Amino acid sequence: MKKLIEIFKKNKIIYQFFIYLNLKRFQLIAYFIPDSIYVKWQYRIILGKKLNLKNPVTFTEKIQWLKLNWKDEVLTVCADKYKVRDYVRNRIGEEILTKFYGVYVKVEDIILDDLPASFILKVTHGSGQNIICKNKNDIDWNYTFKLLKIFMANNHYYCGREFAYKNIIPHIICEEYLGNENSVPVDYKFFCFNGEPRFVQVDFGRFTKHERNFYDMNWKPLPVRWSCPHFEGSVNKPQCFEEMCQVTRKLSQGLIFVRVDLYSVNGKVYFGEMTFYPTSGYPKLVPSNYDYIFGSYLQLPDQV
Repeated sequence: MKKLIEIFKKNKIIYQFFIYLNLKRFQLIAYFIPDSIYVKWQYRIILGKKLNLKNPVTFTEKIQWLKLNWKDEVLTVCADKYKVRDYVRNRIGEEILTKFYGVYVKVEDIILDDLPASFILKVTHGSGQNIICKNKNDIDWNYTFKLLKIFMANNHYYCGREFAYKNIIPHIICEEYLGNENSVPVDYKFFCFNGEPRFVQVDFGRFTKHERNFYDMNWKPLPVRWSCPHFEGSVNKPQCFEEMCQVTRKLSQGLIFVRVDLYSVNGKVYFGEMTFYPTSGYPKLVPSNYDYIFGSYLQLPDQV
């Protein structure tokens, strides 16, 4: 199968059609599997242990519990890359939002001549399904538009039973790109529990040499690894760190748990997105005791 996939990859059109067929087949099969059975199976496959939903203790267990039991409409709004802009605007204001260039119902609605040289295209109902355009003259748009069509056809909910994505109406949005041709900005991801940020994940070089550190709210490094290797260089606390903390408090107020992603560019804070199930709730935390430490911050409704 791997050799067949490699052959397909050499022909972009065939490869994308292959991915499309597999997504459709997966969604059809997944549709008939109850959510609780599905997440228990996925948890066992990915983390290699039994999922405890009756008395969840760890961070990974509690995120699975939230998938199955926390079904507030606000999750759909905040996970929607388009609607969340109004949510942020109402709680914080316009100033932390990136420039907005357009929203599209289908790929064919995108007029490249109307867009600046650099921008980001996002599907509103997905996670990580973004097109980062540093220079639109360097992009293979025939291939990229086919890829966007595949993103649009996929319901991200079925991949990990993440309720927040289930009812989002698919659109494509175009926003300002904050980086330059050489690099993307550092990503600050604040983990907020009942309206209070407890630690921050900092991502470096996400599309080149991806490295990641964790810090507590006093900017003390946490000795935990989550998927990526540590960044070994010196990392200064952002000058606008306190402002970022205040932003995350306002955005996460009233929410059991959410990760709020922000950027700091030339001392100015920008909103990225809000995520309720980081890594779909399946991070392999090293050392493993951090699954319990992070889990102790997450107080479920019946545990408050």
